[in-house]
Formats: sequence, structure tokens, C-alpha cells
Amino acid sequence: MQLRSEDITWQEIDGELVILDTARSVYLTTNVAGAHLAKLLTEDRSLEELTDALTAEYDIDRPTAEQDAAAFVADLRTKGLLR
Repeated sequence: MQLRSEDITWQEIDGELVILDTARSVYLTTNVAGAHLAKLLTEDRSLEELTDALTAEYDIDRPTAEQDAAAFVADLRTKGLLR
């Protein structure tokens, strides 16, 4: 999975992101961990890779990281921000 590149812009503020779909006027705000995942999703990544990134960066247990990554991806999917 990967973030769409067309009609998407984002602004980083204090480590957090505001992602805007300019074509549909849909936006998403993230926390620092979400910003980290969004940056990874500028390239094609699997849920497992996102989970690995969270466990490495934030020293959290794998089940929590997997749940957080899945929730973030689901939110991106719901808002139509993924390819």
C-alpha cells in the first residue's frame, strides 16, 4: 500500500502532519507516530513493515504496534488517501 501522490499535500507541524486531499477536500491529522508511518507510505509498504517501523522507533510491543498501524491504514483507506 502507498499514499496517493496526486492531489495530496501535507504540512508538518511540531512532528505531526496534516494531510489534505485537495481534490475531495478531505483531511487527516496525525500524531508523531502517524507522521512517521505516513512518510514511510510515500513508497509501497506492507502492514508488517509499518508494524516493524513502529516497534523499532517507539519501543512498543508488537501487538500494540500492529493494532496502531492497522488503525492508521484503515483511516487512510476510509478517507481515500491510499492507492
